[in-house]
Amino acid sequence: MSCKITHDFRNLGVVSDKIEKGLMDRLEHAGEMVADKARQLCPVGTTRRPAYKNGQPWTAREPGTLRGSIRVTRLKGDPNLDVRVYAGSRTAERNEGYYAHLLEYGSAHNVKKPFLRPAAHEVGSNIEAIMSAGGDVTEGLTGPME
Repeated sequence: MSCKITHDFRNLGVVSDKIEKGLMDRLEHAGEMVADKARQLCPVGTTRRPAYKNGQPWTAREPGTLRGSIRVTRLKGDPNLDVRVYAGSRTAERNEGYYAHLLEYGSAHNVKKPFLRPAAHEVGSNIEAIMSAGGDVTEGLTGPME
């Protein structure tokens, strides 16, 4: 499950690598703010399940597992220039927080307890301020853009 943070760079025309890095750093900072808020809103279970006789855990759902799986990812070479906040794991080896979508949207057996979308909406008003906080990204550059 993910939340994507994107900023429209089209009005800048050709963007040099230096400018792109500065803008992406700001987007990543905004993503970290969304992730921090999602970690605060993420429900944490209180029940720890017993282990099987062979010592293997009964389930991967340890208290705080989902909260610990929330992370920010910046995809290198992504033409969309976006930053993503993920909750849960998609790899089979790491079965951490596989139930993120069930908490966020609910299921036939569970009431929804959204945490990622409300975090994005709450922090969303600050993203524009974060993007413009550093001033003009083209400031101090001379000559043609790369």
